Amino acid sequence: MGWILSDAHDHYDPKAIEDFARFPELRFLDTYHWICPWLLGTATFAFGIWTGIGGWEALVWGFVISTVLLWHGTFCINSLTHVWGTRRFPTPDQSRNNLVLALITLGEGWHNNHHHYQASCRQGIRWWELDPTYYALKALSWIRIVRDLRPFPAASAPR
Repeated sequence: MGWILSDAHDHYDPKAIEDFARFPELRFLDTYHWICPWLLGTATFAFGIWTGIGGWEALVWGFVISTVLLWHGTFCINSLTHVWGTRRFPTPDQSRNNLVLALITLGEGWHNNHHHYQASCRQGIRWWELDPTYYALKALSWIRIVRDLRPFPAASAPR
């Protein structure tokens, strides 16, 4: 968990991800990464007051607790899917697919699939591997909010 709270990873080599520089919104977020959480927290507080729920109650449940749960989901994927699950592909990192974690994290638990082909927006590659994150991205691509989705290549998919 320390990596979220530490400033040790604030700096990076922009040359390693030069294609990100093409997007003004990513450059903006890189510089002003604190704006979105502050706006969301403020909006959640205001929504709580407006609806009569209470500003502090809305802020705690709608922002703080949901953020902590999101962080824990991320920690689980980056930790537990390298320990428990099945390995479809022989990746060098010991990543694994885990159905339970995939259900909890909306598809992120198909971690071995992701490590095998990291460029894919789809982590669940078999019909029974539920991947709600991919389904949402696919739906957003139909109305042109998301573009250039990279599917899992058929040549890499298991038979």
